[in-house]
Amino acid sequence: MKKTVSNPPPVAPASSGAQPKRRQLVVGAGVAAGAAIAASALRQHAEAPVAVAKAEPASASSGYRLTDHVRRYYETTRT
Repeated sequence: MKKTVSNPPPVAPASSGAQPKRRQLVVGAGVAAGAAIAASALRQHAEAPVAVAKAEPASASSGYRLTDHVRRYYETTRT
C-alpha cells in the first residue's frame, strides 16, 4: 500500500498590522477584566465586618470519645 502525503492547506498572508492590534486588544481586555475582579474582591473584603470569635468554655463532653464505631474502626485496622 502506498501512503499518500497530503499537502497542508495554503495559509492566507497576514495583514501588515491588524494581527498585533487585535492581540493587544484581547490581552488588554483580559487585564482589564482581571483588574475589575480584583478591585471588586478588595472592595467587598474592606466592607466586610470583622467577626469576633467568642470563647466558649470547654464542656466535659467535648474532645475525643471512644465510641462503638471508633472501636469497630480500630478492630478493622488491626493486622
